[in-house]
Amino acid sequence: MLDDFLLFIEVARRGSYAKTALALNISAPTLSKRIKALEDQLGNPLFIRSARGVTLTSFGKGLFDQLAETTLDLHSAVTQSRQQDSASFVLHCPQNLMMGLLYPAIEKFALEKSNVNMVIEAANSNVLLSQTSFDLAVRLGQQKDSSFYQKRIAEVAVCLVSKINCSNKNRLIVPYSDSQLHGIEFSQIEKQYEQKSIVNDITLVRKLVTSGAGVGLLPMTEVNELQQSFQEQFQYESSIIFTRPVYVLWPNKPKPTELASFLINSIEQCVQNIPALQGKVVNL
Repeated sequence: MLDDFLLFIEVARRGSYAKTALALNISAPTLSKRIKALEDQLGNPLFIRSARGVTLTSFGKGLFDQLAETTLDLHSAVTQSRQQDSASFVLHCPQNLMMGLLYPAIEKFALEKSNVNMVIEAANSNVLLSQTSFDLAVRLGQQKDSSFYQKRIAEVAVCLVSKINCSNKNRLIVPYSDSQLHGIEFSQIEKQYEQKSIVNDITLVRKLVTSGAGVGLLPMTEVNELQQSFQEQFQYESSIIFTRPVYVLWPNKPKPTELASFLINSIEQCVQNIPALQGKVVNL
């Protein structure tokens, strides 16, 4: 009803349905229907129509004189609040992705949306999402939380990787928990190694593999970093063991906000150019 009352004020200010419809980018029939619906709710006509336009009835003039200024002030405050909200953007993303393969998308957002106040959280915990507000989150693995809308945008293959001439191939270094490996036939692979190290940081696993500390279970996002920094120094110890999907998640509405859509499109453009994000194996 508040929106319709605002329409009433705008028509009264201009004295014309046609001019108001044009100024507010709304069709004249729609405007007329909404004013008629407001009159029905109030139980009194608001305007007298003539060939020259419209004039207020005595009832309409009383409403306009009493409430127009307050309604316009309220509308202005709401508009400013929405503009302030749209000028801030909170992103949650795993640190290895935003510092690596997805950095071009984040860089593009920062450069082209220079008026936006960005907050970037380097995190990969779904629990954290449920406890804070955010505009967009990037997550690896299946997402079971139905409280957020989501879109699958990429896929990352996972293989065993070691340094060539590694002297410690009896150690398996794993960055995933048992729950993350649930449903994967991994026990037979584990039996091939005398020691197993659980390391809850994917970047640290990559560094350990780089130093020859063992055989790492690495996603292609990390293997790509190895290939870029140390060409022809590493080798695969397996074919693809499993793949992990990459999702973007957002709250509140089925359609992401304009800023979130911009970043999603930028990420998807990155994916198109990077085999490591397409479920493919990086050449070593």
